[in-house]
Amino acid sequence: MNITLSAPDATVLAVRSWADANHTSLNQFIRDRLEEKAAELRAERAKKADELVAFLRAHPVSMPKGWKFDREEANAR
Repeated sequence: MNITLSAPDATVLAVRSWADANHTSLNQFIRDRLEEKAAELRAERAKKADELVAFLRAHPVSMPKGWKFDREEANAR
């Protein structure tokens, strides 16, 4: 996927200069930062899912004996 970004000239020049000194490109630098943030967000989402599963396991819910799902009740608003 391609994206277009805007940034002040001084910012782009500074990061491009850093990237050149570190044998990479501005494009690769931005891709790396995006992937780091995406990985962080995936880890946070996985942690929240694990916490929810742990909570649900620690607090089981039981339905009254003989209870059955009722489509009309579920769709009532």
